[in-house]
Amino acid sequence: MKQKSVLILTKPMSHVRLGGIARFARTRGWHLVIADRLSRLPVGWTGDGALVSARGDGKTLDFIRGLVRKRIPVVDLTIDHPEIRVPRASGDHEACGRLAAAHFLSRHFRHAVWFSTIWSHSHALRFKGFADAWQTAVGTQPERWVLSERLSEREFDNWKVFTRRLATLLRKAPKPLAVLGYDDADAARVLTACLEADIAVPQDVAIMGIGDDTLVCENQAVPLSSVGHNLARIGYTGAAILDRLMSGERKKTPEIVWIKPTGVVARNSTDTVASSDPTVSAALAYIRENLGHPFGSAEIATHLGISRTRLDRLFSTTLGTSVRQEILRLRIVEAEHLLRTTDLPLKAIAVQTGFSSPPHFSTAFSKATGKAPRDLRMSLNTSR
Repeated sequence: MKQKSVLILTKPMSHVRLGGIARFARTRGWHLVIADRLSRLPVGWTGDGALVSARGDGKTLDFIRGLVRKRIPVVDLTIDHPEIRVPRASGDHEACGRLAAAHFLSRHFRHAVWFSTIWSHSHALRFKGFADAWQTAVGTQPERWVLSERLSEREFDNWKVFTRRLATLLRKAPKPLAVLGYDDADAARVLTACLEADIAVPQDVAIMGIGDDTLVCENQAVPLSSVGHNLARIGYTGAAILDRLMSGERKKTPEIVWIKPTGVVARNSTDTVASSDPTVSAALAYIRENLGHPFGSAEIATHLGISRTRLDRLFSTTLGTSVRQEILRLRIVEAEHLLRTTDLPLKAIAVQTGFSSPPHFSTAFSKATGKAPRDLRMSLNTSR
């Protein structure tokens, strides 16, 4: 059987997504032609199929449309240009927005902002998921900051002007504030502006991105929380769709496969609970610092020098929850973070997060998240 030649034309050139494509390609013996510089399109290429990201300049889009006209099977790994009628494997952008909203809401934020440098169809989908979830929970829409709509082209291309304009917006916004960036790069721009404006992160402004690019997220002055976008699964699924097309499958309506995000990877940039009451803030700091030890509201009240009754009342009126519930929530959050980011045994995670035994940990985690710790870890390993 003749070896199939498959063109990879994606931007940005994500090694995680390429890894998912390559994993499938090896099962079929494909020859991959990777066009990593879209300014030099492979105009003379002839082959069996293409995996593309239909975004960016008009020259790239015209090239993709040309492949479609030549009846070369094409699968898009994005959703920026739905008018190009080809099958797609795309991240579920609305689900990413909803997950981010849930993360902020669980930390009792009531003021939120969406931030992006530009605007496209995928931006609109992520914002919709975020805004709809926020509207349902809080009754108001998040603000939408798109700097390409607020700055001239000259200002937009000037790093200092761009950063200072964003810093001005952040200074004027109500605090504490939750900010969701379209992706990790946009989240990093928000962090830079906060540092410029001397705004405390996460105490005054909590920041999250989408994509969980560890190179970006873990190399900031404050490591960035992010929604895992599961690019490897998107690449693998897109390749599987292309394989069927190259084998002759045809559908009247091009299919779209939505790939669910893997969840929120919580880092320092959202490691806070929104509260304007200093006593509640101090109590929450005590909880976070002592998760591995047995304690309750009595120990926290003694540490703060107030009565247990007053502490319970403050949590109820300020956060709408009890001290006990907040301790459990933070233990579950930390346990999920350890499950997602480490290979620690479940017993060790139970100890580090203050559960009395592994069975107690498993029961509490399953009740809170709907999934047993072991099952969550298995699903993460499968999606990688």
